[in-house]
Amino acid sequence: MNPSPAVPNSLKSRFGLAVYALIATVALLGCSPDSNETPSASPTLSDSPSPSASSTIDVVQDYSFYFVGETAQGFRLVREVHQVSKIENDLGDDKGFNSLVMLVNGQLPPFDGDHVTLWNNGTKVNSVVTVDGVATVDLTLGRISFGSESELRAIDQIVWTLIANDPSVKSVKFTVDGVESESLAGHVDFGQTFALAPSYEVLAPVWIDLLDRSDVKNPVSISGSACTFEAAVAWELTKNAKVIKSGGTTAAIACPDRSDWNLDLGELATGSYVLKVSDLSAKDGSVIFADTKAFTVVD
Repeated sequence: MNPSPAVPNSLKSRFGLAVYALIATVALLGCSPDSNETPSASPTLSDSPSPSASSTIDVVQDYSFYFVGETAQGFRLVREVHQVSKIENDLGDDKGFNSLVMLVNGQLPPFDGDHVTLWNNGTKVNSVVTVDGVATVDLTLGRISFGSESELRAIDQIVWTLIANDPSVKSVKFTVDGVESESLAGHVDFGQTFALAPSYEVLAPVWIDLLDRSDVKNPVSISGSACTFEAAVAWELTKNAKVIKSGGTTAAIACPDRSDWNLDLGELATGSYVLKVSDLSAKDGSVIFADTKAFTVVD
């Protein structure tokens, strides 16, 4: 993401004159009638390292980010796993700190248009210091305006994202510009230590692991995660806005435990599709939450 340093015009001019003089000298030596020896090889531009060449090898890593979706049960977190370039995002070696910088500073917004982040407010992450499994996250706050539920989910976004990317972290404390603060937005005790709450209280009941607008290959198999009644996950597959397949699958374990599910769609014709998975109410069949992902079969 960082552009190469600009080269001053005066330096470019001197460099050009030097190259011109070098070429002229080589030409005169090659044309001299008194020369009986083959001229030794002269250095060329290709022999010298390019000023903009970098010896740094890029690293691409999977990062888990927790964004927010609206469900019949209120605001819940939804996970997206992104492949992130270390060089393009100007990242250091601390994966936990990196994840919060990208989440909170707004460097990496949700990929799915149905998800939002509650931290798009000018807040900055200054540091993350972990001692004996307790991470202290220091923030400089932007324009904070949260209701009680959104304030708690905003804190959950940081806690779940940090722990997902740095398993050495077991709980999280917060400071604001190096000082402990009693409240973030007036609703939640911001001075306490936060650990992962039960997933059924915080996470959306079902989601698809695949990133929106991904390319996939045949045979198509798509996975996800769920915490639903009797582990049930309803699904439907559409193409050109028409349902072409539908049915149900099950996660490994029913709620209150969260577990993975897998859906084998088999061989599909090349083209674009949308998969929707839903958690349906056991009482009346209404949709508690649905996650949709578009994807393209490329072969």
